[in-house]
Amino acid sequence: MALNKLTPASFNRKLQIGTTKTVQNPINGTSKQTFIVTSSLWRAPYTRAINNSYQLTAEQLDEVVVIIRHNSTVKEGVKCQYQGSLYSVVSDSMDDSNGYLTYDYLTLKLVTKGA
Repeated sequence: MALNKLTPASFNRKLQIGTTKTVQNPINGTSKQTFIVTSSLWRAPYTRAINNSYQLTAEQLDEVVVIIRHNSTVKEGVKCQYQGSLYSVVSDSMDDSNGYLTYDYLTLKLVTKGA
């Protein structure tokens, strides 16, 4: 974990957690998926080691990992907005230690329009 040593100053970017809702346009009746923010969390960047980057499969190329302070409301399947794109939480690696500062490593997968 020496590569990703966390300090309070590391959590310097926002991650928006929420849901998607279908909203109908009143003018022409078309429907559109919009992201509704339910909460906003501070996140820290995660840097993959070079050997982990080489082991990625083609399916994992659109996955990113972010670190947040432990939050019990963030679970697998929750939608979030990260750097302007819509992602879904694929995996939540929780820190189950007994410390007062615990972190979650969230694996986020890019949501495509057709899915």
